[in-house]
Amino acid sequence: KCQIKKAINMVFSNHKHSYEIRSLTKNVFRGIVFHYYEKFVNAFAPPEALKNFLNIHVESESMKTLGKALGKGNGVLLITGHYGGLEFIPAFLGANNYPVTIVAKFSSESLRKLCYHQADNFSVKVIDGDHTRNIAKAIFANLRENRIVITQCDEIDEWRPSRDKKIHFLGQQIHLDKTINLLSKRCGAAIVFGVMHRNQQHRYRFIVSSLEEMTKRFQRLTNMSIGEVVLKFMEHYIYKHPEEWYLWKKYQALDLFTPSGVDVNVPASIPVLEPSTV
Repeated sequence: KCQIKKAINMVFSNHKHSYEIRSLTKNVFRGIVFHYYEKFVNAFAPPEALKNFLNIHVESESMKTLGKALGKGNGVLLITGHYGGLEFIPAFLGANNYPVTIVAKFSSESLRKLCYHQADNFSVKVIDGDHTRNIAKAIFANLRENRIVITQCDEIDEWRPSRDKKIHFLGQQIHLDKTINLLSKRCGAAIVFGVMHRNQQHRYRFIVSSLEEMTKRFQRLTNMSIGEVVLKFMEHYIYKHPEEWYLWKKYQALDLFTPSGVDVNVPASIPVLEPSTV
């Protein structure tokens, strides 16, 4: 709790009042509780009940973007983050007859069996990160089958920092993780960014943006790699809806990716690129 509070204060103290930060912090903790509620529902709900829940509570107006990406026939790398109702994305897509593959690691054998059982109910394939010798090779194989492979751009514990590329992320200059760039260069798949945005009253909106749509929003910045584009896109969602990002406890880990000798200062004002949630 202390790490989360400290992280929020570091990111927002220069441009929000203390009472705003207190309110924001409460909302972040509420969002974390929602996340675990969603994990329980996703894992333990009977398949038909979960399908009905998703059918009633999730709306999307951007599925054409996903369909167009699949239509290219080279698979789709759907990049997301630890944001909103992330747990529902695979089941939502599977329930709508999209071919989905996820990469997962498990803290126990019982959780592994539970995940595989629920994944079967939604025709979702699982790449087991603990028992797959070459995860990248498994991802490429699934993409060649023209499947949607879901991965995350903010998996801080798994980042592989680039030696030369740097990026500003949540007020810190860090070495860019090179995982997304390596995957995108080798697979030839369509790249999309997707989030399950959490609205009021247990309502969700699944938002998908193509790489072309994202790069248009960064016209002022040239020569951005795919890894930079998606991480900046993720950052804008976090700034706009900080209560939906549940990795605040990992914020201090960004220090491991900070170039030596860099004086890091949180910007006085944060340029927020409005994510389209309507």
